[in-house]
Amino acid sequence: MSAEHSGELSKHETELRVWMSEWYDHAFAIGFIRPPFILDDATALRLEGYFNVGLTPAEGVSAIFGVVH
Repeated sequence: MSAEHSGELSKHETELRVWMSEWYDHAFAIGFIRPPFILDDATALRLEGYFNVGLTPAEGVSAIFGVVH
């Protein structure tokens, strides 16, 4: 039985959840977000993209909340 059919998360999903948790903790620690923080679908997709290309959670925070020049 695959992870998909057993209700278990894939390795990618598990690692993404850990990354997103670290992203949230960092964004909260430096004051960009406050609970309750609702992550919309568009931002979640952007964050998954940052995870997929290898950014750290801190780099992901900068990419989402940083100033664009």
